Amino acid sequence: IGERINPTGKKRFKQALVTGDIGYILGEGLQQAERGAQVLDVNVGLPEIDECEMLVRTVAELQAVTDLPLQIDTSDPSAMEAALRVYNGKAMINSVSGKRESMEAVFPLVKKYGGVVVALTLDESGIPERAEGRVEIARRILKVAESYGISKKDIIFDPLALTVSADKGAAIETLRAVRMITEELGANTSLGVSNVSFGLPMRDVINSSFFTSCMNAGLKAAILNPYSVEMMNAYHAYLALAGLDESFRSYISYAQAVSENAEAKSAPTRPSESSGSLTYAIERGLRAEAAQMTSELIKTTDPLAVVGEHIIPALDKVGVGFEKKMVYLPQLLMAAEAAKEAFEVVSRSVPKDSGRSRSAIVLATVKGDIHDIGKNIVKLLLENYGFRVTDLGRDVSPESVLEAVESVGARIVGLSALMTTTVPAMAETVALIHERAPQCLVMVGGAVLTEEYARSIGADGYAKDAMSAVRCAEELEEKILSK
Repeated sequence: IGERINPTGKKRFKQALVTGDIGYILGEGLQQAERGAQVLDVNVGLPEIDECEMLVRTVAELQAVTDLPLQIDTSDPSAMEAALRVYNGKAMINSVSGKRESMEAVFPLVKKYGGVVVALTLDESGIPERAEGRVEIARRILKVAESYGISKKDIIFDPLALTVSADKGAAIETLRAVRMITEELGANTSLGVSNVSFGLPMRDVINSSFFTSCMNAGLKAAILNPYSVEMMNAYHAYLALAGLDESFRSYISYAQAVSENAEAKSAPTRPSESSGSLTYAIERGLRAEAAQMTSELIKTTDPLAVVGEHIIPALDKVGVGFEKKMVYLPQLLMAAEAAKEAFEVVSRSVPKDSGRSRSAIVLATVKGDIHDIGKNIVKLLLENYGFRVTDLGRDVSPESVLEAVESVGARIVGLSALMTTTVPAMAETVALIHERAPQCLVMVGGAVLTEEYARSIGADGYAKDAMSAVRCAEELEEKILSK
């Protein structure tokens, strides 16, 4: 809410948060927010509360102070039904997917209580890489919805914007999916626009350009920050150019309100190293050069010394730069790939029985969570540091994690969760591992987690990002070896 109000109101809203002025937050602050917001998403999915009871109370209290339409955001069908039962009007429901169990749980509620449902274009196999796969899931969702008597107009498809820093074709396929769903299916679409720029600098530049392209492809709704100047520039300019702004009233009104003194942001610089060195090659992500330089170094230097004196320090340097926001995600990935090439050269020259093999680690994104870019980075860095990693992917059940631990003899498990609604699955997985594989230590991470919560669910370690995951794994390994 605080992001949706004017600067003066935003300052007052933050003060209310600090002082606990709930009356202001749900009163004047919310009324100010109404000027810029269309739908208010309501999610109360913290693991330590009764979500069903809290969601009902929250919906009731919000409707007492605002007439904004609400989006009921929960993965718990019982909480969803309880909230829909007390909701006055036609709610937006977040969300259903192409998974059979999801449709069987959500569509009966949509039919019984009414509502507009957000439909994610993923199924039991995950998110299709190509637009055609996402559109096929959308067709299937429409067909099942029709069998429940749910109209196409009451479904908004989210083709799922993925980050281009991990997949250069991600934006293109999402745009194709938006256009195909709009033109071929005649359905509405929505996107979390800013997902596309995760891990990149000056994200609003990427976001606003992508947003314009999405609107041109037929996008009807978006999750975005209305206080981003770039995003609002793109929005109002598109309406004017597309003939959707009568007499340019909206554009002119917006232009008059925009401050001319936008805060300039200096582009951060990345760490540097003298050219011609292995450290430089890894830092710059030069894979072929890193391999070639490693081959030359091991002719005169002990291979393990090359690892300890060149490769690991180079990774550490890039990792520190990433933590300080001097290096960005694509650069971190490129450096990790270059280091991997160097490691492979070293591994070919080191006898099989030399050195100590590092611990086996099982990685997984917990059940119900479809995000895995952070976990994938962790995997790459852990492998670079010599750990033997088994990656189970995303949406992994506690039982599958336990099975993998027993199969590979892992002593460390790494669990990731990005969504608040899937954190309980993480707690369940931690408990199962500790009960059935007590010799195994568990580290957890993800955008919604804190170190305090990690301790509360019994995790043995917490990592706030990829580099700290490496440090955490090293600490857990030392703990295991010292027993």
